[in-house]
Amino acid sequence: MRLRVDPVKCQGYAICTEVAARHFSLDDWGFAQALVVDVAEADVEAVTEAITDCPVRAIRWIPGPGEDDGRGTQEPAG
Repeated sequence: MRLRVDPVKCQGYAICTEVAARHFSLDDWGFAQALVVDVAEADVEAVTEAITDCPVRAIRWIPGPGEDDGRGTQEPAG
């Protein structure tokens, strides 16, 4: 799975950087950005916690190439 931070929704609470510091950082204005777009299986739990803990729901999973998006369609590979 891939990770996306919505720059419009993010309010800079920075909870994600505390919960999953390897995957998020703050930009010059204090808003979150994803450091790693493709999340390794071993890191899914920490990233899922960051997604759940985000008070404005600015972080979400998006399908990667060849992955089902939950609507029965897939992102094209490559």
